[in-house]
Amino acid sequence: MASPQHSGGAVTLPPPVRINAHSPLWRIVDALAASGWGELRDAPQSVRTYLLALGRLADARTGLAEITDAQAAERAGLSVRTIIRARTWLQEAGLLEQLRRGARQGLRGVASLLRLGKRALVAMLPGARAAKDARARARAARPGGAPNLTPRPPFPSLRRKAGAPRWGVRTAPSTVQKQLVDEAAHAAANPVRPETLASIRAMLARRS
Repeated sequence: MASPQHSGGAVTLPPPVRINAHSPLWRIVDALAASGWGELRDAPQSVRTYLLALGRLADARTGLAEITDAQAAERAGLSVRTIIRARTWLQEAGLLEQLRRGARQGLRGVASLLRLGKRALVAMLPGARAAKDARARARAARPGGAPNLTPRPPFPSLRRKAGAPRWGVRTAPSTVQKQLVDEAAHAAANPVRPETLASIRAMLARRS
C-alpha cells in the first residue's frame, strides 16, 4: 500500500484506487460492501455472506470459481441448503453464472464451475455509493429530539456512608444514620430478658 509523501511540508496522499472490471474480484466485492451493498442491501443476509466468500475463493482476474456447495458452505459458515438458495438468488439476479453443474461420482463430487460477473458488480457501485450518501445525509438532518429531562440520581459513593471522607472532613450524620446508631445503643443497653428467650424456645418446640 502506498504511503503518503511529504513535499514542501504538505502531505500528498496517493490517488484513490479506481474500481473497474479489471480490478481484482475481491477488491470489487469489498468496495461494494463498503458502499452499503446497493441493490443487494435488501437481499437476504446469506446472499451477501456467500458473495463475500466467493470473492475470496474465485480467481481474482476472471471471477471463476471451481467449488462445491459444501465447500462454499464451510467457507461462509452457512448450511448447504442456504448456500443453494443464495446461489440461485445470485443467478436469477444475473450476477452469477453456472458454467458447469456439479455432479456426484461415488464418494467424490465434481465441483461446479461458477463465474461472478465483475462488470455487473462494478455497475452497482455508483448507485450503492449514492444511496449510502443519501442515508448519511438523512441521518445528519434528523432532529436531535427533546432533551432528556429525566432526573438522574447521584452516583453512589465507593466508600462506606458512615465512614470519614477520604480528605479527613467528617460530614454531619443523616437522619437514618442517627436512627441506626440510637437503635444499636438501645439494643446494647437493654439485652433480651431470659423469660423472653424461654417463651421463644417453647414456641419453636410447639411448632416442631
